Amino acid sequence: MSLPTFWPSCLAVSSWLLICPPAGAQEPSRPVPDERPSFWQAAAGVVAVNGLTWFYNWHVQRWDWADVGTQSWWANIRHGFTWDDDAYGANQVAHPYHGSLYFNAARSSGYDFWASTPFVAAGSLGWELFTENVRPSLNDLINTTLGGIALGEAAHRMSSLLTSRGAFGRGVGAFVVNPVARTQSFLHDRGGRPDSARVTAPEFSSAAVAIGQRRGSGASPGALTESRAFVGVSIQYGNAFGDRVTRPYDAFEFSLHLSPEDHVVLSHVAVSGMLLRRTLVRSTSNQLFLALYQHYDYDDLPAFKASSQSLSGALLYRRSAGARTQLHMGMHLEAVPLGAVSSDYNGFRRRDYDYGPGLGGRFTASVRRDGRDMLRLDARTVWIHSVYGARANHLATTARLSAAIPVVRMVSVGGDVGVTVRRSSYREMPAVSKRVPQVRAYLIWSPS
Repeated sequence: MSLPTFWPSCLAVSSWLLICPPAGAQEPSRPVPDERPSFWQAAAGVVAVNGLTWFYNWHVQRWDWADVGTQSWWANIRHGFTWDDDAYGANQVAHPYHGSLYFNAARSSGYDFWASTPFVAAGSLGWELFTENVRPSLNDLINTTLGGIALGEAAHRMSSLLTSRGAFGRGVGAFVVNPVARTQSFLHDRGGRPDSARVTAPEFSSAAVAIGQRRGSGASPGALTESRAFVGVSIQYGNAFGDRVTRPYDAFEFSLHLSPEDHVVLSHVAVSGMLLRRTLVRSTSNQLFLALYQHYDYDDLPAFKASSQSLSGALLYRRSAGARTQLHMGMHLEAVPLGAVSSDYNGFRRRDYDYGPGLGGRFTASVRRDGRDMLRLDARTVWIHSVYGARANHLATTARLSAAIPVVRMVSVGGDVGVTVRRSSYREMPAVSKRVPQVRAYLIWSPS
């Protein structure tokens, strides 16, 4: 179903990178006097997001499904939820982005992370029931709510970091990253104080832009060796092993890949945010933590699609080898409320993927120097039991090894090699196995 495009997200990340503050320790944001959250401001923001989007869909685009009224509202309430068959990008990216706008309508009205989450569910429910004349979608409700929370808090933190620095250019970047928060700040005249001064600046933040070529899976077997240009963006906010990790998303990672010459421009988005942490061992050279994470993952390769909303319990370990070098490791056990995976059968309308819950595991290991990854291994295995689409079980494993070598200040040469293997077992059709390799080489710009 048509929702605002994800282009603002792409522009947001680029803007933040171009004007981000130096990596390393930062002073906390200026304190703001305690203010009670404004329910009416948050609710008005949610209603405005839905109202303006519906107005565009009906009065500008003239989409038939946006022709709504009391009759369609009652029909939606009476018939209840079902699954929809919309395009992969619309369901897995546009809906979570829309949810992030709801989240920040509440977040910028004074609510904390946990108290902002009901506004996302309420906004999504309102959209499904009252702005479309088709039955409300269960997958949209889940994707918008869970994905919106992850993308929304990441946007809130990044725009907070920008506005806390005070420069005009950073203020523009903050608007691109988080338009709802900046609009509310302007309308409700907060005296120029950053909405997010309630968020303490992280001990560490870093950003990197990678530009290069990738070679790997194409749209057909004959295209397996084609070389394509790509742009990659990665942001690390906070330090998972630091002292300031006390609230959700005080530490998170964000990544995004754009491939302008490929079948889609946006091929990857991921957010992994720490929700809770408990210390098991803490010494000068060794640290061991238990943690709870929230994840949002989206990948769209020519021969493989996978996206999920998930939570994981993690065991985190860090060993210091001197003042500048550390070994970081993380092992996650993952629960997936809803995942989408490529399907080889039962395609309907624009849907070439199956939906279902699942389980998974993640492993990360990296050698870091001066706060940046020099060598890193990322691996994930996820099992999805299809409940809508083909009757199937999907098992997908992805592993990637990456390395970066500093060349001059702020510039490094990097590369990685990765592979994704998917095996899909169908109840009434032959099983399918696919292997998707990928090799990339790039230059990395890391502002400092």
